[in-house]
Amino acid sequence: MMRIDRSFSEAVERAVHAAESGTAAELIVVVAARSGSYLDIAGAAGAAVAMVVLLVALFAPQEFHPVTVAIETPVAFVLAAWVAHRSPGFLGAIAPGARSRKQVERAATEHFVAEAVHGTRGRTGLLVYLSLLEKRVTLLPDFGVEGCVPAAAWAEVRWSATGDPSRPRNRDDVVRGIEQIGAILRAHMPCQGTDLNELSDAPRIVR
Repeated sequence: MMRIDRSFSEAVERAVHAAESGTAAELIVVVAARSGSYLDIAGAAGAAVAMVVLLVALFAPQEFHPVTVAIETPVAFVLAAWVAHRSPGFLGAIAPGARSRKQVERAATEHFVAEAVHGTRGRTGLLVYLSLLEKRVTLLPDFGVEGCVPAAAWAEVRWSATGDPSRPRNRDDVVRGIEQIGAILRAHMPCQGTDLNELSDAPRIVR
């Protein structure tokens, strides 16, 4: 998973500041560890492990005391479910793509409201929502941006120089994507006179 530390936050803040230069738009970057709990998937993994433990107890050549089986099976379920839930790489790998996409879109909408992206004077906010577990980025523009920038323009953003261009893999990929967003905004929403920085450039980190 991408390393989120002070150097990451500082690099993103500099990239946002540069991207906003020359445009009337305001970028708000939210980086979330995950967009869903995926407890059901972790529970399914725990159930699968518990089933294996039970089958071994039933069909192994040696005999197991019923009390031992009654204790070890639920313990195996709990431990396996806990490990699965604490393993972002595992959850991200087995979560269905459609499920991950919906989770990220829903979470992005919630953060759009929570971060008051709609609170700028000209409704010129743009949320850049990055969810690490799902390795997905969602862009949510406010009305002022939506009216100036064609929706198809956001497809031009290439987050990764190698691999899937829609999924950033490291800090440099995130900075690259923000730079490209800034170029799009300057082309479609140039700054008109004096433009105040209404929102903080620092990324919001959601653990």
